[in-house]
Amino acid sequence: MSAARTHRFIVPLTAISAVALIAAWFPFSSLLAQSAQLDATTHQISTIERQSQQLAIEHKLLSSNQEITLLAREQYQLVAPGQRLIQILNNGSSSLTGRTGDPANQPLVAPSDASGLLVTNPSVPETTKHSTQFWSRVMRTLQFWR
Repeated sequence: MSAARTHRFIVPLTAISAVALIAAWFPFSSLLAQSAQLDATTHQISTIERQSQQLAIEHKLLSSNQEITLLAREQYQLVAPGQRLIQILNNGSSSLTGRTGDPANQPLVAPSDASGLLVTNPSVPETTKHSTQFWSRVMRTLQFWR
């Protein structure tokens, strides 16, 4: 009976020892680190896929000439051939008003606020500028009140 009794203790003890050895030998920390890396990589992939979808939508929008023209006017202040871009400054100030985009979409400037502004034509020689300045201002004022 003593051999059977010893055999009863050895089998469970051997099984427990085998499980303990496998647990000690098994790299749990490596598995946890790899799992964390997989989660981070999955998050990066989902972020890149969202960005890719947004870029595909933007690409589709920019395939039309109307959207390209709108973007060129608003963000880069470009104008069509034959047009001129005029930026309006504050009275007596050399800085821009801070408005960006198409000047045609800006609110109108009151005549009293625009009294300090002068649009010069670079093709007119300097000697004739002074003599024609007064009359050009008069003509612009008359054209404004039409």
